[in-house]
Amino acid sequence: MIVSLGGIISACNLNNAQDITLDWEPEIFAPLIKGDLGVLQQPNIQNVDFSIAVPASSLGLDIYSGIVPIVPAFGPIDTIQRDYTVTDSTNNIVFESVEIDTVTANVSFTNPFPVALSAGMRIIFRNQGATTNLITHVTTRDVGPNETYSFQEQALNLTLNASLEIALENVQSPGGTNLDFNNLSDLTINISLQISPVNAIVFAPNVSASFETTDNFDLGLGDEAENLEGNLILKHNNQTPVNLSVQAYFLADDQTTVIDSLFQVPSPISAGDTATVTVSSTSLLNSLRNAKFIRFNTGFNTNGFTNSVRIDGSTQYDFQIIADVKVKLKN
Repeated sequence: MIVSLGGIISACNLNNAQDITLDWEPEIFAPLIKGDLGVLQQPNIQNVDFSIAVPASSLGLDIYSGIVPIVPAFGPIDTIQRDYTVTDSTNNIVFESVEIDTVTANVSFTNPFPVALSAGMRIIFRNQGATTNLITHVTTRDVGPNETYSFQEQALNLTLNASLEIALENVQSPGGTNLDFNNLSDLTINISLQISPVNAIVFAPNVSASFETTDNFDLGLGDEAENLEGNLILKHNNQTPVNLSVQAYFLADDQTTVIDSLFQVPSPISAGDTATVTVSSTSLLNSLRNAKFIRFNTGFNTNGFTNSVRIDGSTQYDFQIIADVKVKLKN
């Protein structure tokens, strides 16, 4: 959560018959932004989308080609398993497991085979190496050639590992006659896991990732200030058991154009540390008058750790940006 604390000064216009020249340069020491960020907010863990492929050979259909007069009924087949590992955009494993209140699985597939898949097929999600099923769905109807089947299942209060196993069991078919096996393709199962909320995360050693948070920002000076001089002070407290690096970008109205950044390079803070960082930049301070949004980019890592670490909602990163400035007002 980020809270904008508004403008640092309100300047008054004087209307008088006399010409009045103001040479007033007030010194301001005031908080601009404060808030807290939790690693549990990482978006890559909230939604997981992937697909698995089941080739015709898994059903014993690869022995056929061309037009086949008779394909006998077959099944049940209980040996189809596919593994999937949840990774970030750079294909790195970020977490070992997440403890969650609710996971919702939205699954769909289109039958590419020339035979129907009988009702009663089980689609099962479990953690790799586990025997307990996390989610089980039993198909409620036959799925004919080129037909699409979709379902949604929900599970509560579970631990989801990064390494998952998806199994198909009780796969059966009534077979058929005069079936076309030309251009046979894989059965692709599309899966979307929606995770909410995350109660705790276990991170492996030597992993890293980042996430962003954007909020409104307004220095509140309007057109009254001619020049700003002084410092911006970042006070931050890393209560989490992972190392963090923090960067703040000040954005224009479009929330895309970067006007300036708080640091030349992100500011690091180790697990469990508190720190105060002072930035002295007249150009940065004056750039902030045009900023309308602030985007925090928070990187975290477990580099050098020998053991996994668990993070829950009781640990977070607290921060405050303070302006310590002298304001030269327009005459």
